[in-house]
Amino acid sequence: MSVSELLKSEENITTEQEKTQRPRAIYTPSTDLYSNEEEHLLVLDLPGVKESDLEISLEKDELRISAKTSVSEPKGNLRYSEYGTGDYKRTFLISEPVEEDKISAILKNGVLQLKLPRKKPLSKKIEVKTN
Repeated sequence: MSVSELLKSEENITTEQEKTQRPRAIYTPSTDLYSNEEEHLLVLDLPGVKESDLEISLEKDELRISAKTSVSEPKGNLRYSEYGTGDYKRTFLISEPVEEDKISAILKNGVLQLKLPRKKPLSKKIEVKTN
């Protein structure tokens, strides 16, 4: 079956009613985690996400990332659809202390880079006295 036959096939035509009844999908973004002595770096794929539709929160040891995609729809009737939109959700448990006030996030070209600086261990020098 050719592409033009497939697009014309009645079984593949999405009606306006079916389009509005489709639930929004929830995606788990692909993630890479890099660590060194100073920080952890999370790199997440979030295609179609705007900065204003992205929410990142850290509560106790739980880092939550959620985002919504928004795609403007062209004028005309939707005849065939494979492109899905939905929300992204991902939660990470942070197993070691991080510098919460120094966490930074950059969203560029659909990729989120989230830097979590490691908290430096508090060390105290103990003075030794002789009798």
